[in-house]
Amino acid sequence: MYRKNLLGDINSEILSYISSMEEDKELVEEVIESLISHVKVLTSQNLIPKEKGEKILGELKNLLKDPSPLFKIEAEDVHEAIEIYLKDKLGEDEGYLALGKSRNEHVASALRLKAKKLLIEQIKEMLAFRRILLEKAKNYLNTIMPAFTHLQPAQPSTFAHYLCYIEETLATYTKALLFALEIVNNSPLGAGAVGGTSVSLDRKKLAGELFDGIIFNSINATSNRDFLGIACSIDVNLSIFLSRIAEDIVVFSTPQFNYLKLPNEHLATSSMMPQKRNPATMEIARAWGAESIGHLVALLTILKGLPTGYNLDMQEANKHAFKVLKRTLETLRIFTDLFAKIEVNEENLLRDAKIFPILATDIAEKVALMSERPYREVYSEIAKLVKESESVEEFYAKAREKYNVKISLDDGIKKPVIGSPNPEKVRGYIETAEKALEEDFNKLKLFDIKLLI
Repeated sequence: MYRKNLLGDINSEILSYISSMEEDKELVEEVIESLISHVKVLTSQNLIPKEKGEKILGELKNLLKDPSPLFKIEAEDVHEAIEIYLKDKLGEDEGYLALGKSRNEHVASALRLKAKKLLIEQIKEMLAFRRILLEKAKNYLNTIMPAFTHLQPAQPSTFAHYLCYIEETLATYTKALLFALEIVNNSPLGAGAVGGTSVSLDRKKLAGELFDGIIFNSINATSNRDFLGIACSIDVNLSIFLSRIAEDIVVFSTPQFNYLKLPNEHLATSSMMPQKRNPATMEIARAWGAESIGHLVALLTILKGLPTGYNLDMQEANKHAFKVLKRTLETLRIFTDLFAKIEVNEENLLRDAKIFPILATDIAEKVALMSERPYREVYSEIAKLVKESESVEEFYAKAREKYNVKISLDDGIKKPVIGSPNPEKVRGYIETAEKALEEDFNKLKLFDIKLLI
């Protein structure tokens, strides 16, 4: 439809190569919503006849309910397919739709609107996940477990302390996603192909129900995809963090550790070995962390060498952005469900806290403070005691005899510093985090209350 007068017809093989119709299935709702906003403003500003505008709006609203007819049309993209469809329904009256409009701005608008919806859903899921972590942490304030470095038992901690580590990291990502949402939530409509339009469109009104602000510069509005790069970069970093938690869950749920029992719906079985309980969802989440990096590299590399202005390469970047945004949302939902249902084997957590000398640091620190000797000197002595002892009980007994110091696991978690596993410190963190959670939800509501229903 667009090329015919200047370039003539195109053969089906080339059309198939350059067409984005398959990828546009992801965006069709947002494309139509952007067009509805455009036609409403054209009509309200008397830039097209009111009756023509209302006819176009009626057909667009029908398409919004069922866009499937568009994907039976041969077209370069869904924008062209919509115009072909409307021309078949309305004849030449369809042509009023094109006044003051470019595909470039409407592609950008649909992308921003789609990203906005997905980011809002991600943040909602993040808030639900954080709430579950905090509620669960309240039940395990005194549940002692080893904390690990290099996957070696290191110092005494609690399961609540571990859960709050995850929650605090997710709180940081919530802030990052709210920042991405603020960037995305601006309208490119009315920017034309790259240099604006001679039609006196009210760009603030065009933003209307879809966005909270506008992108001022028309070049920036149509040729910029940094908003996708920023949102996807945050999602990929989040996915990598979640892959690390998935690895923890895989390890902690093995029979050798047996710290956690995973819900059956998150497990898979072996086709040959009838006893197997494989942590399927966590393995897929762990793999997604790696796969997400590939999609981000593809997205950024496509954009890397482009000259300013719209280029069709950008069309090829979209599928990678959709994959990152949608799969990260799915992964968050998996984690929320898993942590809501996970069971904790407290006796096994305590078992490993007892059988490894994880109080060695506490003993060394206490001896250094009591004797007022350099810590490194005491550290060396304690290391030798560990080396000379054949069991953890023997090590603790030698430390008591030599230094007259006795420290229990309960003492070991009750450290005075903020952020330690001290149950009172963790309880205080939970109270603060719950307030922060409520504040984050209120920030999210400011973007678009309709999308939160």
